Amino acid sequence: MDIGVPSIRNLFRIKAERAFLWIAIGITSIPLHLLYNSAVYTSLAANDFYIFIVTNNHFEPGAYTNTSSPVFSSGSSWATLNATMGEEYGNFQLFYSMLEGRNTGTGRYEDLTPSQCAKRYNADFLSTNRNLFLITSHTSNATQNDTLLDWIDYSAVSPSRWICYDNPQGVSQNGRQCNPNELVSNVTRGLPWKINRTRVGLIEISGCKGERTAEKCKVQFSLGIMIAVICCNLVKACAMIMTVARSREPTLVTLGDAIDSFLRISDPTTMGICFADRQFIDGEWRRGLGTGPRQWKQNGAQRWWTSVSKTRWITCNFFFSITIFVSTVLLVFGIRHDGAQMKTDISSMWSRGFGKVNSVSLLTIGLRNITESVLLANLPQTILSFLYLTYNSLFTCMLAGHEWSLFGHNHCTLRVTSPRPGQRSTYWLQIPYTYAIPLMALSGLLHWLTSQSIFLARVEIYYPFGGEVSRRISTVGYSCIAIISVLILGILALLAAAGMGYKRFSAEITTVGCCSAAISAACHAWGADSEEIVGKKVRWGDVGCVPNLGVRHFSFPSEEEIGKPMFGEVYSGTEREKE
Repeated sequence: MDIGVPSIRNLFRIKAERAFLWIAIGITSIPLHLLYNSAVYTSLAANDFYIFIVTNNHFEPGAYTNTSSPVFSSGSSWATLNATMGEEYGNFQLFYSMLEGRNTGTGRYEDLTPSQCAKRYNADFLSTNRNLFLITSHTSNATQNDTLLDWIDYSAVSPSRWICYDNPQGVSQNGRQCNPNELVSNVTRGLPWKINRTRVGLIEISGCKGERTAEKCKVQFSLGIMIAVICCNLVKACAMIMTVARSREPTLVTLGDAIDSFLRISDPTTMGICFADRQFIDGEWRRGLGTGPRQWKQNGAQRWWTSVSKTRWITCNFFFSITIFVSTVLLVFGIRHDGAQMKTDISSMWSRGFGKVNSVSLLTIGLRNITESVLLANLPQTILSFLYLTYNSLFTCMLAGHEWSLFGHNHCTLRVTSPRPGQRSTYWLQIPYTYAIPLMALSGLLHWLTSQSIFLARVEIYYPFGGEVSRRISTVGYSCIAIISVLILGILALLAAAGMGYKRFSAEITTVGCCSAAISAACHAWGADSEEIVGKKVRWGDVGCVPNLGVRHFSFPSEEEIGKPMFGEVYSGTEREKE
C-alpha cells in the first residue's frame, strides 16, 4: 500500500465503507469544479446605436433637415428604428428632435472633440454611450441643402469596427480591416479624422455629439448551479462526519505512523530483507525472489526523484505534456482568429487584458444555452485540479523520502497522528509548510489564471433607445495573454519538480518512498522491547552482526550508537525472523 499519499491502489485494500466515503468525496468534487466558478457571474450591458453624419450647421437654427430623405426611408435598419421607437418613447423623441436639428437634448447629448469621440466610441460592448452624431466640415448650401448626409446602424458587438468600415485615411489596412486603436492614436496626436463614405465621398470629422447613458451591468447567480453546489457540499460534509464518527481503528497517515505500527507489530512477510527499497519490493519480492542476504551496493545518498515510482513520474509528465500541447495548439488558433481582425503582438494582447470580454476573442461555436457555456468555460478547471493532484503527489513522495532519510542521518522523534509519550504530533501531513504554502499559492494562481484564460461571456444588448433587452449573448471568451501566462507557469512548475528531484537525501539510506512493504522491511528490530524503541528518538542504520547468523542487520535499535551502511557488506534479517 501507499503511505501518506492519495492512491487508487489503496481503495482495493481498505474496508468497503471507507472506500465508498472516499469515492463519494471524490465524485462530488467534479461538479464543484465544473460549476462552482460560474455560480455567481457578471452580465455586461451594451447598447445598439445609430450613427448619423451631419453638416456643421445641423444644430443651428434655420438649418433644413429632411428626415424623409430616401437616404433614411429605406433599408431594414431604418425599419428597425421605426419598429423600436415605442420601446422608450421619451428617449426616441429626444433622439428625433436631435435628428431634426432641434438642439433640445443638450442635457443628455454632450459635445465631444474628435479625439474624445474616437476614444469614447472605440470600445467593445459600449455601455456608457449610444446614438452618435458625427459633425463634418461640410456646410449645407443651395445645392446640398439637407444637413443629414448619411447614417450608420451598427451593432453593440464590436461597435468600434464602424471606424474601419468607413475607410479612414492615414490608417494602415489589414486586408479589409484596420486597427481602430491606430486611428484613435492618430486623432489624439492632432491628425485629421477623415472617412470615405460612398454617398458623400471623403469628409473630415470636426466634432461629435454623443448620447450618455447609465450603465446597467448586473451580478447574477444561477439557481440550478447553486443547488447543485449545495448538494455536493452536503454529501462531502456527511462523508466527513461519518468518517470521524465511525473510524476508530489506528490510521497510517504519516511515515511515523507506519514506523510505529511495524516496530510494535512485526510483519512476517518482509522478514530477511532489511534494506529492501521500493524497486526491490515492486520487482523481486512480489514474485517471492531475493529474500536472502544481499550486499549493500549503494554508494552515497540517492536523489529525491528515486522515491517516486516511474509510473507516477510518467503519468504526471504525460498528462502535463498533453495539456500543454493542446493548450498551445488552441492558443495558436486563438491568435490566428484574433489576427484576422487586429494585431496580435504581446502589447496588443496585453491591452485586451485578463478575463475581459471583448468582441474579438469569443468562441464562435454554437452554444445553445448558458449551461453549455458554463460547462465549457470550467472544464479546464477540472482538468487542472486532476493535474495538480498528480503534481502534488510527486512532492509528497519526494518529501516522504526526505523525511525517511533523516532517520539515517540522526536520531529523530516519530511524527505520528496520535502521539504517545516520547513522540510528537503532526501539524502537517506529508508536506511541510515551507513546501505546502508555495504549492497552494501555485495552485491558486494557476486556477485564477485559468479562469481568466477561458471564461463565461454574458452580454445583454439593449435597443438604441433603451427599454427592454433586444438580445442576449451567452458564449465563452478567451484571453491569449492569460493562456500564455498559464503555459509559462505550467512549464516552470514542471521544471521546479525536476529541480527538486535532483536534490540528494540527507543520508545514505534505502529508498522506500511511500511503499508500506519497504517500510515494514526496515522496521524489524531486535534486542529491545518495541514499546521502549518507539517512545524514544530513533535512528535507522547498521546494528552489527546478528548472533548465530554471521551477517549484519539494519534496523531501528534502542542503542544510541549505530553505524552507517558499509559498501559491499552483506546484510540480512535476524535469525529470529528466519525461524
